[in-house]
Amino acid sequence: MSVTSSFYSGLSGLDTHATAMRVIGDNIANLHTTGFKSSTVHFADVLGVSLTGVSGGNQTGAGVRVSSVDANFIQGSLMTTDVATDVAVNGKGFFVVQDPLTEEMFYTRAGHFQVDNRGYFVNTQGYRVQGYLYDPTGSNLIESLSAIQINQNSMIPPRVSSLVNMVLNLDASESALTWDINNPAGTSHFSTALNIYDSLGQSHQIRVYFTKTDAQTWEWNSVIDGADVQGGTPGTLVSYGTGTVTFDSNGQLSTGMPMNFYVRPSSGDIVFANGLTAPATEVDFTGTSQYGSPSAIQVLVQDGYAAGTVSGVSIDDEGNIVASYTNGTRRRIACLALADFPNLNGLARKGGNLFHATTTSGDPLYNRSGVGGMGTICSSMLEESNVDMAAEFIKMIIIQRGYQANTKVITTTDEMLAQLINIR
Repeated sequence: MSVTSSFYSGLSGLDTHATAMRVIGDNIANLHTTGFKSSTVHFADVLGVSLTGVSGGNQTGAGVRVSSVDANFIQGSLMTTDVATDVAVNGKGFFVVQDPLTEEMFYTRAGHFQVDNRGYFVNTQGYRVQGYLYDPTGSNLIESLSAIQINQNSMIPPRVSSLVNMVLNLDASESALTWDINNPAGTSHFSTALNIYDSLGQSHQIRVYFTKTDAQTWEWNSVIDGADVQGGTPGTLVSYGTGTVTFDSNGQLSTGMPMNFYVRPSSGDIVFANGLTAPATEVDFTGTSQYGSPSAIQVLVQDGYAAGTVSGVSIDDEGNIVASYTNGTRRRIACLALADFPNLNGLARKGGNLFHATTTSGDPLYNRSGVGGMGTICSSMLEESNVDMAAEFIKMIIIQRGYQANTKVITTTDEMLAQLINIR
């Protein structure tokens, strides 16, 4: 092999070290890029002269080449953003996004998402985030990968009040009285109010009075203002329901539960002023007690609500996208999907914080947050770049010295050729 071959060895060293410097520069440039994964250059030698003898004495190298540029998929730090639609993966997994034009799938660790003008959950390039959708009730998950769409103008229908849970303590020291609807405050010991909802989602205020009638017996009476009843008189109370609760000697409730909260009057059904018949509502007093303490309400919950529109969207720790409605209800819309690969280093980098699956990476393995080894999703957070600036600076110095050394090989070879030409 002639002396000129060392030119090409030095040149290969310059090329590979220049590539390494480009990679380092790319890493440092993306120091603050969300979800960015730093890369590392790996070199391999080049064999210049093939083996010609059994002893192997004629193997001479011809320089160096770049064998691979591998991404470092170590997780970056998580940064709080206070943006409800920002998400980060704590652990394994990539978010899945799809180009709506080509339907091509991409994978990313950058979870800076938003809702576009059509309601689709998208990344900064407009690619649609993929996940599993819930049915209209928000209870059953349909595990088929789909683009997530949020209709922020949707309305949730009202729900009729069918059950009231009421837990209270009734003062055992009270004296017995006889209830009179015309004098409710003077013939009762305690009262509380609640709203119930009809099939149109309109609320109706009901007031419940409790009157002690015997040592361990209390009568309750629910009333409604006549202004809210067809044929009623404003300011005049109309009986809505009545019942009795009894207690044992320990002050524990002994009446069977639940019981009818609305009792049909002998004159016929109560019809609200809006023309709807009062709903068949039950009341459950389970947990109510009669102790020698002042009467007080502890729990008052009813299962009805008015119609509502979307007031906000959030993402929980399980990756569920949850819509909050103006009526106080919350409903799950979709669950973010995560993807993993048998060989992460086989992923092709596509720019824009995106990766593409290849035959080397293997097919994507889809799952939900925290399932099948996937990481958990953290809402209102983003994953920072995993670039280690100190390590990059050290590598920069080493690569610079390597580049200088290869230039020295070329200049030294040039001097040797000059001496050869000058032989007389």
